[in-house]
Amino acid sequence: MTSDRRDEIMRLAAELFATKGIGPTTVRDIGERAGVFSGSLYHFFRSKNALVAEILSGFMADIDQRFQRVVETSTSPRETVRGLIHQTLVVIEEHPHPTAIYQQNRQYLRDNGLLDVVDAPSRTVRDYWLTAIATGVADGSFRSDIPAEVFYRTVRDALWASMHWPGRDGYTTDEFTDVLVALFFGGFAEE
Repeated sequence: MTSDRRDEIMRLAAELFATKGIGPTTVRDIGERAGVFSGSLYHFFRSKNALVAEILSGFMADIDQRFQRVVETSTSPRETVRGLIHQTLVVIEEHPHPTAIYQQNRQYLRDNGLLDVVDAPSRTVRDYWLTAIATGVADGSFRSDIPAEVFYRTVRDALWASMHWPGRDGYTTDEFTDVLVALFFGGFAEE
């Protein structure tokens, strides 16, 4: 029961942090939303920042597990990159509040030492991408004239920014994956 209550508090706090911002959200706000006295929250989390850290840790762990499965089950670099694109979109869909926290509260996270929670996992995520891209360049399935880091950052930034795109709601995640894969792999210009 305590674990369920803790998870519920994390879910409600993530929603508040995503919509209101971490800084402006108070422990009292979280307690009111969760239906507990703000002092009781310290039974579950030692501080607001500890709560943020736990939300982001779980978020990054989920991304890592998803990406690891993609890498383990893919049979080609192209399939791996497609899988990473798809799983990023799934994460955005399934975890909109942690995604927003990570994307919209960078300064707060930096100022409060909370980027440490995501730095190592972010490097691991980056490695999944760059390994797949480098393998694709080596086997000739990807272009060698575009630096891997440029392709990776372009795809990564477009994927995470897509959470704000108004037209995204018109697609299923699979359809949107197909559109983005076609764009990233094929370009936009007619040859």
